[in-house]
Amino acid sequence: MNLKNIIEEKKQEVINILHKCNLSLYEINFTKEFDSNVIQFLVENIDISILNIDFDNLIKANESISEWLDEIDNTNEKYLLEVSSAGAERQIKNEEVLKNCINRYVYIILKEEVEGFKEFNAVLSEINNYYVFTINLKGRMKKIKLKWEQIKLIRFAIKF
Repeated sequence: MNLKNIIEEKKQEVINILHKCNLSLYEINFTKEFDSNVIQFLVENIDISILNIDFDNLIKANESISEWLDEIDNTNEKYLLEVSSAGAERQIKNEEVLKNCINRYVYIILKEEVEGFKEFNAVLSEINNYYVFTINLKGRMKKIKLKWEQIKLIRFAIKF
């Protein structure tokens, strides 16, 4: 079995290690850079209301995952380990994450146009039977109600 398969099979162990560092797993990537295999663990804070990831938590997570990989790896594959932030403008991949994003600024692309909008920046202002987004149109606020199924892509955005 190769290292990628071992990690995917033992993914819950990675999640447990990250939780001890106050982090949650966003995704795992297996890439090749400059003839080296790279195992990349992208993480975010367990509490998503905290935007910045503490660098000490990243170091602790990297060291803990490195030790764990040393214990489970019997493949002799060479790799580089990278534990890093998923990024400030990371994609919101599921409704569970979106439900925790009240008052957060996001960028949205819709599957089909709604009220004249196909893509826009907005603030998730409320959740009832719909996700209600507030768009600032040159000082005039407009609310758009959406279902998760109407959204093609949604990600966190930086407001300038």
